[in-house]
Amino acid sequence: MDRDSLADLPADTHREIVAEVCAVLDVESVTAEDLVRSAEPLWDAMERAGGLVDSWGGGEFCYVFPRVLAFIKSGTVGS
Repeated sequence: MDRDSLADLPADTHREIVAEVCAVLDVESVTAEDLVRSAEPLWDAMERAGGLVDSWGGGEFCYVFPRVLAFIKSGTVGS
Protein backbone atom coordinates (compact mmCIF):
# COMPACT_ATOMS: atom_id res chain seq x y z
CA MET A 1 0.00 0.00 0.00
CA ASP A 2 1.26 3.50 -0.83
CA ARG A 3 2.19 5.89 1.94
CA ASP A 4 -0.26 8.76 2.46
CA SER A 5 1.97 11.81 2.69
CA LEU A 6 -0.90 13.98 3.93
CA ALA A 7 -1.42 11.63 6.88
CA ASP A 8 2.21 12.26 7.84
CA LEU A 9 1.46 15.91 8.63
CA PRO A 10 0.54 16.93 12.16
CA ALA A 11 -3.26 17.08 12.57
CA ASP A 12 -3.31 20.88 12.97
CA THR A 13 -1.18 21.37 9.86
CA HIS A 14 -3.34 18.92 7.90
CA ARG A 15 -6.52 20.81 8.81
CA GLU A 16 -4.94 24.22 8.18
CA ILE A 17 -3.58 23.49 4.73
CA VAL A 18 -6.70 21.66 3.55
CA ALA A 19 -8.96 24.45 4.79
CA GLU A 20 -6.79 27.09 3.13
CA VAL A 21 -6.76 25.27 -0.22
CA CYS A 22 -10.54 24.79 -0.01
CA ALA A 23 -11.00 28.51 0.61
CA VAL A 24 -8.58 29.68 -2.07
CA LEU A 25 -9.90 27.41 -4.81
CA ASP A 26 -13.49 26.91 -3.64
CA VAL A 27 -13.13 23.12 -3.78
CA GLU A 28 -14.18 20.28 -1.52
CA SER A 29 -11.84 18.75 1.06
CA VAL A 30 -11.21 15.65 -1.05
CA THR A 31 -9.93 17.79 -3.92
CA ALA A 32 -7.84 19.96 -1.61
CA GLU A 33 -6.29 16.87 -0.03
CA ASP A 34 -5.44 15.50 -3.48
CA LEU A 35 -3.72 18.76 -4.43
CA VAL A 36 -1.73 18.88 -1.19
CA ARG A 37 -0.61 15.26 -1.59
CA SER A 38 0.47 15.88 -5.16
CA ALA A 39 2.59 18.86 -4.10
CA GLU A 40 5.02 16.83 -2.00
CA PRO A 41 7.31 15.60 -4.84
CA LEU A 42 7.67 19.09 -6.35
CA TRP A 43 8.22 20.68 -2.95
CA ASP A 44 10.85 18.08 -2.06
CA ALA A 45 12.62 18.67 -5.40
CA MET A 46 12.69 22.42 -4.75
CA GLU A 47 14.19 21.79 -1.32
CA ARG A 48 16.90 19.55 -2.86
CA ALA A 49 17.64 22.23 -5.47
CA GLY A 50 19.48 24.34 -2.96
CA GLY A 51 16.88 25.09 -0.34
CA LEU A 52 14.45 27.03 -2.51
CA VAL A 53 11.78 26.20 0.09
CA ASP A 54 11.56 24.76 3.57
CA SER A 55 10.62 21.14 4.16
CA TRP A 56 7.34 19.81 2.82
CA GLY A 57 4.56 20.38 5.29
CA GLY A 58 6.48 23.10 7.12
CA GLY A 59 5.20 26.54 7.92
CA GLU A 60 6.39 27.98 4.62
CA PHE A 61 4.57 25.24 2.71
CA CYS A 62 1.32 25.98 4.52
CA TYR A 63 1.68 29.67 3.75
CA VAL A 64 3.04 29.55 0.20
CA PHE A 65 1.27 26.58 -1.40
CA PRO A 66 -2.29 27.97 -1.20
CA ARG A 67 -1.04 31.26 -2.65
CA VAL A 68 0.65 29.43 -5.51
CA LEU A 69 -2.65 27.72 -6.26
CA ALA A 70 -4.47 31.06 -6.12
CA PHE A 71 -1.95 32.52 -8.57
CA ILE A 72 -2.44 29.60 -10.93
CA LYS A 73 -6.21 29.94 -10.67
CA SER A 74 -6.03 33.68 -11.38
CA GLY A 75 -4.24 32.95 -14.64
CA THR A 76 -6.94 30.56 -15.79
CA VAL A 77 -9.97 32.73 -15.10
CA GLY A 78 -11.47 33.88 -18.36
CA SER A 79 -8.97 31.92 -20.46
